Amino acid sequence: MLKRTLWAALLLLLTGPDPATAQQRQITGRVVSTSGVPLENARVVIAGTSQGTTTDAQGNFTLFVPEGTARLGVSRIGHLAREVSVPPSQSSVTVQLSQDVLNLEGIVVTGQATSVARRNLANAVATVNAEELTPVPAQTVEKALQGKIAGANISTNSGAPGGGVQVDLRGVSSINAASEPLWVVDGVILSNVAIASGANAVTAASSGSNASNQDAPANRIADLNPEDIESIEVLKGASASAIYGSRASNGVIIVTTKRGRAGAPEVRLTQRVGYYELSNKLGMRQWTRDEAVEAFGAGAASFFNADGTPRQQFDLEEQLAGRRDLSTETTLSVRGGSENTRYFVSGLYLDEAGIIDRTGYEKQSIRLNLDQRLGSRLEAGVNANLVHSLAARGLTNNDNTGTSFYMVLPFTPNFVDLRRQPDRTFPENPFERSNPLQTIALMDNSEDVWRFVTAGNVRADLAQSDRQSLRLLLNGGVDYFQQENELFFPPELHFEDDDRQPGTSLLSNSNNLNLTGNASLVHVFTPAGGTFTATTSGGVQYSDQDLNVVRNVGRNLIGGQRNIDAATSIEAFEDRQRVRTLGLYLQEEVLTLGEKLLVTAGVRADRSSANGDTEQYFLYPKASASYRLPGLGGFMDELKARLAYGESGNLPLFGQKFTPLSASNNIGGLAGLVLPLPPDVAVAGDPNIEPERTREIEGGFDLTLFGGNASLELTAYQQNITNLLLQRTVAPSTGFATEFFNGGELRTRGIEAALSASLLRRDNLNWFTRATFASNESEIVSLPVPSFRTGGFGTALGAFQIEEGKSATQIVANVVENGAVVVRPVGDANPDFKMSFTNDLTFGRFNLYGLVDWQKGGSVINLTKLLFDFGQNTPDFATEGAQRIAGFGRETRPYVEDASFVKVREISLGYEVPVQMLSRLGVAVQSAEITLSGRNVATWTEYTGLDPEVSNFGNQQIARNIDVAPFPPSRSFWLSVNLGF
Repeated sequence: MLKRTLWAALLLLLTGPDPATAQQRQITGRVVSTSGVPLENARVVIAGTSQGTTTDAQGNFTLFVPEGTARLGVSRIGHLAREVSVPPSQSSVTVQLSQDVLNLEGIVVTGQATSVARRNLANAVATVNAEELTPVPAQTVEKALQGKIAGANISTNSGAPGGGVQVDLRGVSSINAASEPLWVVDGVILSNVAIASGANAVTAASSGSNASNQDAPANRIADLNPEDIESIEVLKGASASAIYGSRASNGVIIVTTKRGRAGAPEVRLTQRVGYYELSNKLGMRQWTRDEAVEAFGAGAASFFNADGTPRQQFDLEEQLAGRRDLSTETTLSVRGGSENTRYFVSGLYLDEAGIIDRTGYEKQSIRLNLDQRLGSRLEAGVNANLVHSLAARGLTNNDNTGTSFYMVLPFTPNFVDLRRQPDRTFPENPFERSNPLQTIALMDNSEDVWRFVTAGNVRADLAQSDRQSLRLLLNGGVDYFQQENELFFPPELHFEDDDRQPGTSLLSNSNNLNLTGNASLVHVFTPAGGTFTATTSGGVQYSDQDLNVVRNVGRNLIGGQRNIDAATSIEAFEDRQRVRTLGLYLQEEVLTLGEKLLVTAGVRADRSSANGDTEQYFLYPKASASYRLPGLGGFMDELKARLAYGESGNLPLFGQKFTPLSASNNIGGLAGLVLPLPPDVAVAGDPNIEPERTREIEGGFDLTLFGGNASLELTAYQQNITNLLLQRTVAPSTGFATEFFNGGELRTRGIEAALSASLLRRDNLNWFTRATFASNESEIVSLPVPSFRTGGFGTALGAFQIEEGKSATQIVANVVENGAVVVRPVGDANPDFKMSFTNDLTFGRFNLYGLVDWQKGGSVINLTKLLFDFGQNTPDFATEGAQRIAGFGRETRPYVEDASFVKVREISLGYEVPVQMLSRLGVAVQSAEITLSGRNVATWTEYTGLDPEVSNFGNQQIARNIDVAPFPPSRSFWLSVNLGF
């Protein structure tokens, strides 16, 4: 009441008497599309005010306006807004709205429970709708987003089927904390954890029994079905994501799934068939007999003829990864309902064959979204999604045992026959301890996941009048998955008896439960005359994450049995993590000056069990403003200037406040808790640990051109990340080597741009194009500890160095200067810029679409090339490789390569089958489209590895771009038939 009184008083001072007291007249009308279809829920207001109404199901409206000529503003999501004048002599009007191909009038989330029209938005929030997301089949939603968001660096860690993708929004935002954005699906915080398979038990890529981050795990957001998604909004920086508080420093990705619509059921069936194929090879040295004898000894001569030519030559990469088996995908959805009940039901069956034998990815998904109106003021909804997936990912990435496929090939010359023999056995590899063709034929590395996500929501209109409304919004949900990793390496594998414990079996069971609850009140006030609209929202959010990983490893399998209890040597490991967070938020939005000025301010207060003080609240404020200048004249329609500031956080990793203890040892023969590591590497927790804090200021402008047929967005930002989670050396007398603490500052600056245009709009010819650009750089502004290295394998192989005044992603290595070996910067993992180009051309019944992704700069540490040099097996070894390997340990620069590339990410050609043709066939089909498409069909790069998009250590912001024997990349081709009933 106080707020309304204050606004009314201010209004009277600024504008004088209430214009609503003037004499009024009634206008009736209808809003339709350019093709004459009635448009429901179109907004009709008196221009320059927020006073208005919405159209009914037939597009009709009634509005009271002041006497005289009336100017009406008409808008609807998916269509371009326009103003019309209605003279005093006219009491009815029909308004046509054109399609909004550039999404200028879209609605964008600005808070936990509020949203605004994109034309008033004060932040650079990227939106991807269903049509833009899946023009070409994609295994996971992150792959479907590649190249479509300015400021998002979305890259695969390897070519392994089933996921393994990192999303970086606006560059580096941490050194040691979480690197992934927060994923929110229909209001539920979804887990995107990547759980290692446990292959480290065989590869020994990382010492100890803990799961290694070199196991090429899939991140669990891969469980989402891209075909179920209606839209995705990406809050890239703290100025937009601050309302999500202490988990939003890496940005927030808000996913909205498809809902039902009033009307007859719409049935969509899509059948796709296709295949994957190896998209790049490293190549191998072509040997002469003398070279082979020199490299491998006199025994190598037996592989050659008397004239010195090889008896046989084999394409070992093709033998390992040349599979082109059929892949299929079937999706079915039904959408419909009545005015009170709306539903969306979908199903998915996906079966994709990997390019390596006995690898692949399968997924089945069922979804039900149901909305029910329970009265004039009460509406409820429920979402339920059940997912089952199976992934077989082979054995790739780094190892220290000579077992990983691409760790064996560098030391295996192409004149060796590794194929299965007629007696079904595999020959031993005379130059390595394993035969990769035998390994893939006999081993198992399977990942079986069951996931259930359900959410419920209630919307209650507590109060409603001409000037104000009060709404209660409740939503919450459960995200639960169970992941089982089963690995089996039978005793007959050539490498299995090297440790005198032939046969290894591993079983991991992982369970994750996420609980999310939100309660919000939203009050909207518009004074008489509609000179402004004030939206006040506040609420509470609770989240609980509980992850438990149990792993058992058995060695020396009796009789080659798979069961863990058939082993004579058994190890057990468990990792339990639980984090609970409570957040309170308050936000105010004021839209005024004829809907030209939007001012927003808000704050969130968070406390979490991950912090040292679990009762302390940390505040994250935000403020933003935008102002539109319409009617500029000429080819410029409207200019919007915007400025935003916000703060968000990044929680400490689970356990950083605790000192780890182990119960696996004893003290004086008695069981006791001891430090699990020797004192020279033991790490102490910090009982006062706090979240990292990101402060961001963002500014820019949006320009609408040529009657809404083109738009330009330009944004500049600066993020200052303080309270970094670091480790420092402590006195040896403490019994520890280092301890966690907060300190230091990291700064990231960048610019983003997006240009969209509808170049042609004719009855039978439409051409849409879009280009995005993003560039950022980071700097360690303050570092309270001496510079240190993180990631990599030491300066002889290249490492990442954190150093005050330098880039956070700089790569340092050994180089020779004046005859001496010194450590110097040799590269930077962060690219100079990324650009993408999208074109969508419709001509008659044909549609041609393409997306090209361009990365300039960035560096990759190519240790796969080093391995081939070690094996003297690089194609150029005779001319350049020998020189490179001669400098190993002294000169690392030949193995730090430019990661620039141009990729054709997506391309498709579609044909819409005429309805008349369908009717002649006697098929009860309303629409049909046939499409040929491909993903990652071509790559141009100077990088000599398999793929410049690579990360041996999985998802992390700093120590990416290390190439060590990854799963090779692939391209895919698809034939799709899309039917509507």
